Amino acid sequence: MSLQWLSAAAFLYAEVGIGVLLCLDFISNARWQSIFTSRLLAIIKQYGNFIFNSFVFFMLILFIESIHKAHKFSNIKFDNNLANNPQAEVQAHMKLFRAQRNLYITGFALFMLLVLRRLVTLISKQATLEASHAAAIKQAQGASEQAQKLLEENEKLSKGKRRDANEENEQKENMENHIDILKKELKDKKDKLEKAEKDLTAMKQQSENLTTEYNRMADERNAMEKKLRILGESAASVGDDDSSKKDD
Repeated sequence: MSLQWLSAAAFLYAEVGIGVLLCLDFISNARWQSIFTSRLLAIIKQYGNFIFNSFVFFMLILFIESIHKAHKFSNIKFDNNLANNPQAEVQAHMKLFRAQRNLYITGFALFMLLVLRRLVTLISKQATLEASHAAAIKQAQGASEQAQKLLEENEKLSKGKRRDANEENEQKENMENHIDILKKELKDKKDKLEKAEKDLTAMKQQSENLTTEYNRMADERNAMEKKLRILGESAASVGDDDSSKKDD
């Protein structure tokens, strides 16, 4: 495997590793959000954005090249001369296999970029919703405590001064309306958080399916390499037999 394809494979492995890390449950969304917004990552984005975009463009070129080669080698017609030369036929199949392997590597690498981008977006949104949810809960608790204190004060005032009953009732109604508004806002935040969690679960399942498919393709690649190696050994043995017969 040449240097550019080794780089593409390493880039794909790095993407799979990052995707697995993003799917781990013991790392909270708030922690990921702090990492995404950290100063170090901002510096890396500032100075490495051009290099990263250049590498993605390079991967796109490799993907187009792999498509061209896979199409080229898949349309090879095996004539009689090639059929009588097993070594040449093995070489042709090997070139086709390498072209298809490179196509899978670059294709999965570009697809994983979209998956990782979506995962990062969902994690950031969920972290923001969780922070808003916690702030809304604290605000509701503070409002409830304040309302409770006001209710107690209103009860004391109502016992001592009946003339202030109308004002106390008005304050109580205003506070209850405020609490209802806060409860409604809290419910909306919870609904948004549940939706974001469902989206994240779907993306995690998609990432797991992608990892499973990649492992399956790797197994098929190993099986094909083993088959090609056996064909190569068979071709070599046939060549040795022919040479021995000529010597006889």
